Amino acid sequence: MELVLLVPVLVLALVVMVMAGRQVSAALITRDAAATAARTASLQRAPASARAQAHQAAERELADRGVVCDPFAARTDTARFAPGGTVEVEVACTVTVIDLGGLGGQRTLRATASSPVDPYREQAP
Repeated sequence: MELVLLVPVLVLALVVMVMAGRQVSAALITRDAAATAARTASLQRAPASARAQAHQAAERELADRGVVCDPFAARTDTARFAPGGTVEVEVACTVTVIDLGGLGGQRTLRATASSPVDPYREQAP
């Protein structure tokens, strides 16, 4: 008899754990996308290509890992884009919470990462 009362509570707890896990997973994937984008940008020779390649790398990382963003934005800070400097990328991904196992609405996941630019390489002319 007690089992009949306990089963709904256990099912509810399981559903909440799955929802929380999916949301944490999406946040971690967004952080990985920012790190990948920053590293990709730091390997470029010019600020313009760094911004373009960072955007593409972040978008590709999210898509490959199954996170659907609408809208998606990647801002690349190339103010210190010089040998020995750093490049920073901020990724913003708005996801539908139901895609993450929630009950509806949207949530914007944000992550920032930076990567050093090789101090021993030359810049593009």
